Amino acid sequence: MAHIPRMETVTALASIRKLLASYYPCFSRSLSTSRPFLSESDHSHDKHEEEEMVTEEELKSSILDSALNFVPSHGWSVKAIAKGAQQHGYPGVTHGLFPRGGGDLMHHFVRQCNNDISKHLEGLSKDTDKSRNSSELSPSILRDAFQMRLRMLVPYMDHWPQAMALTALPTNIQEHFTNLYKLIDDICYHSGDRSVDFSWYTRRLALLGVYKSCELHIVQDGSHDYQETWDFLDRRLDDFTTAGKVKEDIDRFTNPEFFSAVYTVGRNILGVNDQRR
Repeated sequence: MAHIPRMETVTALASIRKLLASYYPCFSRSLSTSRPFLSESDHSHDKHEEEEMVTEEELKSSILDSALNFVPSHGWSVKAIAKGAQQHGYPGVTHGLFPRGGGDLMHHFVRQCNNDISKHLEGLSKDTDKSRNSSELSPSILRDAFQMRLRMLVPYMDHWPQAMALTALPTNIQEHFTNLYKLIDDICYHSGDRSVDFSWYTRRLALLGVYKSCELHIVQDGSHDYQETWDFLDRRLDDFTTAGKVKEDIDRFTNPEFFSAVYTVGRNILGVNDQRR
């Protein structure tokens, strides 16, 4: 385990005491009076602790980062989170900071993967020179982005069906689709989509279906290096491209103002107006 500076440890432990007290009121008195996590020599740091208190989100993130190391052996579970907390020197009961248990760990992993994909694609898109009004997507960037994102599941493949089941729980489903939408939206944008008509919505919906079907395929894929999944992905993207061309032909004979109005209303309803777009 990496060495953590003393002051960082002190401030983090002070944070965990307060957070545990907020989640478990019955512990409030003992945590505030006996201070079981610090030795007598640490009491002199009280004032400095308050000034350098780590935030709840920083504390949770560090615990979940460590908990990912235990997913291969314990799955997307409270036990994996408890092991991650213990790796930082926190008590196992710290898992109480995560009311959704394995769901919180799963969402943390998905957000990390999506951010990594977005940063990777942002670097690629800087090398392209596409018009803001272009509606063409780069097939190669689409395929590479989907494959890269799916490969991120490989270290946790044995337990990914469990994660997929967690996404269907009422407490997880909204954040699941929010994360999924962000992934597809970033892939579309960095693949060159600058559409300002109804295709903005339909493309994302279609690609969402492509990704989810590939996710279902890869967890059942026993081929070498998941080659059957990559072939499946190629076929689905070919279908997506063909369907898109047919739609473009049909759109030539429709009223563009109608599509623009539906597009605007749809985005407002979904709450997906992004200043970057």
